[in-house]
Amino acid sequence: MIVDRRKRIIEAATQSFSLYGYKGSTMDQIARLAHVGKGTIYRFFPTKEELLEAIMDRFIQDILEVAQSSVQAGRTFTENLHRTLHNVLEFRSKHEMMVILSHEMREMGTEIVMSEMSKVEHALQHFVKEQVELAIDSGELQSCDAELTAYLFIKTYAALVVEWPKRAKAIHQDQIPDLLEFYLLNGAAQKGIARIG
Repeated sequence: MIVDRRKRIIEAATQSFSLYGYKGSTMDQIARLAHVGKGTIYRFFPTKEELLEAIMDRFIQDILEVAQSSVQAGRTFTENLHRTLHNVLEFRSKHEMMVILSHEMREMGTEIVMSEMSKVEHALQHFVKEQVELAIDSGELQSCDAELTAYLFIKTYAALVVEWPKRAKAIHQDQIPDLLEFYLLNGAAQKGIARIG
C-alpha cells in the first residue's frame, strides 16, 4: 500500500512535470493527479525538489540500462559508442518529461532542473568513460584521458545529430560512426604533412 502510494505520487509528478514543467507544477496539482492528499506527498517527499530528484534518479537508471543493453560483444568501440549514444538520445527524446525539462532549463534556467539534468549527463559520461577505458585496455584505443575522451565523443555525437541538422542537411545515422572515427580517432590532418612554424 505504501509502495503503491509512493509509486502513484512519482507517476503523477512525472505527468505534471511532462505537461507543465517543474516550475509550472504544484504539489496540489500532483496530489490531485495521484488521488492522494497533499500531506501524503510530503510524508514521502518533503519538498518538490526531492520529488524531482527521485524521478531523475529513476530516469538515470533507465538511461544506463539503455546504454548497457546497446553494447554488444564482438562490435568495435566505435560501433558500440554509436549504438549507445543513438539509443540514449532516442530514448531521451521520446521521454516527454525530459523534453519539457530540457526546454525549461534552456529558457528559464531553473536551478534544480539544471542540477538534475547535469546528473543525467554525468551518468552517461561516466558510462562512456568506462567504455573508453575498456577500449584502451583491449588495445582498440591508445592511452588517453578517458574522461575527456568520453566528453568529446558525447558532445561531438550530439552536435552531429542535434545541432548540425539545424545548419545543413541531416547526416544519415549510418555515416556517424565513420565521422566519429575520421574526426576523433584518426584525425582530419593529412599524414606526413610538415607543420609550419
